[in-house]
Amino acid sequence: MEAIVEILEQELEEAVEVKNKKSLHRYIVLLTENIVRRESYEKEQNEIRSDIKTLAEIIKQGFERVDKRFEGMDKRFEDMRRYMDKRFEDMQRYMDRRFEDMDKRFSMMFKFMSLGFTILAIMMVVFEFIA
Repeated sequence: MEAIVEILEQELEEAVEVKNKKSLHRYIVLLTENIVRRESYEKEQNEIRSDIKTLAEIIKQGFERVDKRFEGMDKRFEDMRRYMDKRFEDMQRYMDRRFEDMDKRFSMMFKFMSLGFTILAIMMVVFEFIA
């Protein structure tokens, strides 16, 4: 950096009339302090790129973990749905059996009532015929 300061100071002294050499020196020092060397700039850029790649990889891994959690939750919900479906099917079969049993009872009761009314009607005809 010192070499750049000296070169710039000499070039400006030759190019323009210098009234105050100390002021010129301060100006050149301020100017060169703000100049970024190409190597340091490239190094910083490479570090930033590396950091960005690292962050992108961390984010990708985070999304993969979230996806795995969602897959686990999906599996649990699917298992719960299958369990509920099985329970509803079991209840449906139970209710179907109950209705079939009740249907058989009502059918038997209807048959006995029909048989009873038929016997009663035959008895009334026979008593009417006999009397």
